[in-house]
This record gives sequence, C-alpha cells and structure tokens, in this order.
Amino acid sequence: MRQLGIQSLLSICGLIIFIWIAFVAIQSVDWDKILHPHSNNFGKLLIALVAVALGYLINQAFMSLLQAFQNLNLLF
Repeated sequence: MRQLGIQSLLSICGLIIFIWIAFVAIQSVDWDKILHPHSNNFGKLLIALVAVALGYLINQAFMSLLQAFQNLNLLF
C-alpha cells in the first residue's frame, strides 16, 4: 500500500512539473505568426491546453518507464 501512495505522489508531482516545463517551452513559440493577432484570449487558452496535453503525455511516458523498471525485479 505504501508503494502505491508513493507512486501516486510521484505521479502528481511529475504531472505538475511536466506541465510547467511544457508551458515554459511553449512560451518560446511566436504565436502571433500562427494565430490571428486579434484572437488573444483564444491564443492564451490554446497555449494552456497544449501545455497540459504535453505535460500529461510526458508524465504518462515517465510513469510507464518507471513502472517497467519496477517490474524488472520480477524477472529475477
């Protein structure tokens, strides 16, 4: 049970960290060239949603890799 709690805590912290990293990375894109200049609110929402999606995908890949490494001890 304790291992499940630690894994859940790691998943939550990882999700927050990866969303933040994705948000910071997405900020470097010049969105004015991609979006219409008058769609400022839509652009901010799009940036937030893309950051959440990327952060979630990266976290899922990280947690899957972590789970695979934890299951390696069952091999021996």
